[in-house]
Amino acid sequence: MPRTRDLNYKTGHLCRFCGELVPWGTILRLIRVDPDTPSYVLQESAAHSDCLRGVLHPDVELNFHRHWEGKSPLPDDGGDIDGKPCAMCAKDIAPADLVRIRVQKPVGPVKKPLFDEFSFPVHFDCLAAVSTSRHF
Repeated sequence: MPRTRDLNYKTGHLCRFCGELVPWGTILRLIRVDPDTPSYVLQESAAHSDCLRGVLHPDVELNFHRHWEGKSPLPDDGGDIDGKPCAMCAKDIAPADLVRIRVQKPVGPVKKPLFDEFSFPVHFDCLAAVSTSRHF
């Protein structure tokens, strides 16, 4: 029988928005998945659920409507991104300013990468303004 996650266990990942360690119970995996970026250079960070909720526009829902089995390729997220305004400031995004963020919540046993996920579009400047990291 697979081990379950201790929801209070500190993962060693720092939250992108507050800079604190993130426990398993609230961890979200954030991946920048721009279409012109090869999969081997995807940029990944983590966040607390509440911290992400705090930086998103109130109209944006955290609904993890897709399931991913942890194998290539990633599911298509065009429906979450195409024609949508910035998830932080709610303004339209020019193609040159678009940053695609895939949010994944771990589900299932510890040793098997399974995720529920969704994606959202943001301006690079909006993301940079709320991030504690220089990268992304």
